[in-house]
Amino acid sequence: MFRRQLEEVELAERLGIDQIWFFEHHLQPTAPVPSPNLLIAAAARTTQRIRFGSMVNILPFRHPLLVAEEAAMLDNLTGGRFDMGLGRGLRPPEFEAFGVDQQRSREMFLEAFEIIRRVWADENFVHHGTYWTVQKDAPLSLPLVQRPHPPFLVSAQSEESLRWAAQYDIPFAQIDSMVEQAKRDQALYREVQTAHGHPPTARLYLMREIYVADTDTRASAEARPYLPQYWELWNRYTQFTQDGKLPDSYDFWRRQAPMLHAMSFDQIVANDMVILGGPERVANTILRLASRLDLMGLAMIFKLGAMPYDMVERSMSLFGEEVIPRIRQVLTRAVTVDRTAA
Repeated sequence: MFRRQLEEVELAERLGIDQIWFFEHHLQPTAPVPSPNLLIAAAARTTQRIRFGSMVNILPFRHPLLVAEEAAMLDNLTGGRFDMGLGRGLRPPEFEAFGVDQQRSREMFLEAFEIIRRVWADENFVHHGTYWTVQKDAPLSLPLVQRPHPPFLVSAQSEESLRWAAQYDIPFAQIDSMVEQAKRDQALYREVQTAHGHPPTARLYLMREIYVADTDTRASAEARPYLPQYWELWNRYTQFTQDGKLPDSYDFWRRQAPMLHAMSFDQIVANDMVILGGPERVANTILRLASRLDLMGLAMIFKLGAMPYDMVERSMSLFGEEVIPRIRQVLTRAVTVDRTAA
């Protein structure tokens, strides 16, 4: 499986895709990626141009000094082609496995973020916080390649997360957001972004499932058995909500997951939640999304459920060869997301 993922990275680079993100999942048989950083380190050896992102490093599960040092290694191994994705986690069984109180995940995230920034600034400091203790009395080795540091990236869909990201002008990704939701969130982000003295720059990465075939009819027929398998993840989060496993600080997902789970295949497609079709239709859908939103980039999930890798690779190839030339003037950053439903 991991070899296949690395082959997809090489294919993405050949096709002209700009970046690839790796998710982090624990004790999840359908998505066993406990360390996106290891995949990035492996992929860096066989690529020259494509950028990498961790989507995300789940900060409550690891000591922030280790996260900062590992990221500095990746910045060097990739030759400065690394974006540092950070998150607080979402899936309750993972928190249970690590013995971490999910209700405290935001506090842990914020404290870890400040430590990572100080480590990357190469300060010598002592930190005795609520969750972490650090005594840094030596230089960061190896020094960072990107200055002042690798770009940060977060997943942000709740108002609190959006306001926090905008305060620091950090790009944010949204998974399976309705276009109207993303427009609203983008407006809030822009308001906070400019209030903190940052220029009004596009920072939204919209994440979409995608499948490209020779024709529209073939794309719909081939994707139909696999998209519901992928979309089933929202049933699992609906169950977490009904079972009282998602804390109050995850109220956004307690409302969002049931809404997404209730959508039919036709509703998902009609609302541009998934991009299906031949090259022309796919390109037109992307251009329509770009006209409605101020996008920093489009992040695409090519593997839907248990879709065989030959179908994934064929879809990626058609996207690179026949869709990218149609959209490149409008959308400057195309990202593939190596993600199986969690």
